[in-house]
Amino acid sequence: MTPANESFHGRNRRQPEPERVNLIARHEWTIVGLLAALAFLLGCVGYAQTLTFADQGGSYTRWDVVYGAFRLFIFEAPDETAGWPVYLQVARALAPMVVLYTAAKAVWTVVEEEVALYGLLFRKRRFVVVCGIGETGFRIARDYCLNSDKHVVIIDNDPLNAMAAELTNYGAIHVCGNAMDTLTLMKSRVVYAKELFLCTSDDKANIAIAKAVERLTRRLTDAEVRQLESIARRREPSVGDDPPDVSLRCFLAVDSPDIYEVFSVHSFLEVNSSRFAIRLFSRRETIARNIFRLCAPDLYYRPTSRASKPMHILFVGFQALVREMILQTALTAHYTDFRLPRVTVLCQDSERDQVERFRHRHVQLDNTVEIDFVYADPMTIKPKQWHEMQTATHFDVCYVGLEKDVEGILTARRLNRLRRHSGLPPLNFVVCLNQQSFLAEIIDDDFEPIEMDKIGLPKHEPIEYFECLDETICIDVIVNEALDAMARTLHNAYIDTQLGNGVDVRSNASLVPWSALPAHKKKANQHAAAHMDVKLRIANCVACSIDSSEAEAPFPPDDLMMELLAHLEHRRWMADKYLAGYSYGEVRDEDRMLHPDLVAWQELTEEDKEKDRANIRQIPLLLKMQGQKVCRMYSALNAPQVDSVES
Repeated sequence: MTPANESFHGRNRRQPEPERVNLIARHEWTIVGLLAALAFLLGCVGYAQTLTFADQGGSYTRWDVVYGAFRLFIFEAPDETAGWPVYLQVARALAPMVVLYTAAKAVWTVVEEEVALYGLLFRKRRFVVVCGIGETGFRIARDYCLNSDKHVVIIDNDPLNAMAAELTNYGAIHVCGNAMDTLTLMKSRVVYAKELFLCTSDDKANIAIAKAVERLTRRLTDAEVRQLESIARRREPSVGDDPPDVSLRCFLAVDSPDIYEVFSVHSFLEVNSSRFAIRLFSRRETIARNIFRLCAPDLYYRPTSRASKPMHILFVGFQALVREMILQTALTAHYTDFRLPRVTVLCQDSERDQVERFRHRHVQLDNTVEIDFVYADPMTIKPKQWHEMQTATHFDVCYVGLEKDVEGILTARRLNRLRRHSGLPPLNFVVCLNQQSFLAEIIDDDFEPIEMDKIGLPKHEPIEYFECLDETICIDVIVNEALDAMARTLHNAYIDTQLGNGVDVRSNASLVPWSALPAHKKKANQHAAAHMDVKLRIANCVACSIDSSEAEAPFPPDDLMMELLAHLEHRRWMADKYLAGYSYGEVRDEDRMLHPDLVAWQELTEEDKEKDRANIRQIPLLLKMQGQKVCRMYSALNAPQVDSVES
């Protein structure tokens, strides 16, 4: 089977970095030194031929040759040079030029940063500021340097930071200082930037910096704000059906689940004006979502009916990334067998406390997945126990998410070797690499790019290595996220449908522009958008570019598939509500988080079922609004055979 369109292979791996510094720049001071030596030698040879020495009846010594050559560098050459040889004339011109160039470079080194920062006043809303140059900040800043026309300002308080030094070679402006210092922020001209990324290793510091920047934007005059809006409208692309963002967009990285949970509903995170707009993002959640885009469980196996084996996923480890992937499973692993996906977590006994906290935070998790925990060291698990785990119910895919990359790689290879020796069927492994050490950077140079077509994986070692930072921390995912654009489009389509049915904002508080939508409802739209690819694959379809030569396919292909996908959408929506903390209630109550539609498909009214069907019907239109169309995934196959809409 071959994909009908090349876009099925997913996002291409980022191209190697271009050579930003040419040969002359890399050897600048070597060339300057050689030119200085050449000027000195030419001067010595020239004076040796021009001067009359004492043994020749003159008044000069051999030392005067050296002294005269040195004087060329301080503009002390004689004014009358008639009869001088050509090479002495060359030395007379070359020596001062070398001195002037060296002096100019010395002065420029002192004032370069100030001049560059002053130049930002003429590039308002055309530069970005990155605070904290660690693994995340470095990748974002590098992506802008290499793949964007926006200038880059980096703020880091370590003058010896090797990654910051590398970014300056790419053209970034390095402001050495504490980003929590208001003077440092003012020096970087942050209020005139288009994007601000807060990527320090301290979540609390990131929040404090965001608050300081928001206060600085209040100092802008109305005239300055109008000018900045005008610049942004001319240069920024629209997002979905919404006009371009005109404000300073602050991307606030928070990794701590506790801090994220507190501030995701904080009033400060609702700030969205023409001066300042803030977006909270969890690196782990973003990475997990991207893993489930490129290595989704249904790309390895997808149950089609209750007669099929249920989906069973193994997670190795219980780090923050694994916890996010479990939530992604609960949100997206919904298929036409209409059963909860099974999840087994293999982790060490020392992680029991984390497991209990995770279950306490997501009290309705059991309504979305069937989850079990096996407490054993993944690196040293007994072959017998590993064999029993697989023979009880075969795993369809295994995601390895250990803290240390080397341990993750070795664990996947060892478990796969034990699986081969036991004669068990192949098990696909996805090793999630944190890329937090230089050793990992060396190791992952040999890994193949992630492909969405999993058919070609070798049977003896079906292991994929997902480089979490390289695949995720980039402009396309963090800033211009296609998922976010699709979520906006979904929301705008929902508004149009509701208004067309005579519903107004007084009876439905969600009928507001995307910028005014509460954070949890934005996330709900993102979850709906993330499941769109799964629905397409279930119908044997894929989203292709609107300019693709592939013929557009009808979607859904028939009435049965329509009913299956509508039922599936209801189950996905229920899982989303459960994880958000909702429960069943006869009367909808947003304050108490109660909803009357948290019931089985068969118990819904026909009117409520029609809402889910409408969501399926609008998928082709939504894709067209994003410059895509629905095509057949496999040209030689029809949609998968299913029996009926099962409960």
